[in-house]
Amino acid sequence: MASDLYSPTNVSFSYEQIGRRIQRMVASPDVQKVQFITVTRLDGEPSEIWDTVLQEIEETDGIQVDRREDGSVWIGWKRYIDG
Repeated sequence: MASDLYSPTNVSFSYEQIGRRIQRMVASPDVQKVQFITVTRLDGEPSEIWDTVLQEIEETDGIQVDRREDGSVWIGWKRYIDG
């Protein structure tokens, strides 16, 4: 059922999945050296939830988010650490 896709349980689960996926990428030792990542929304991730996660990341002090024309998103934090 299409309505089940957006049930509170599925929305929360999808939100948490997206957040955890980005968090795992950020925690990578190689990423910590360069202090930025490029991420893209996966096919199964609802665009509304993806946008919510990115908006919350954008609102975090010291984080820079750049939405690219190709749909990818650059998330960086080096400037904050250097400043």
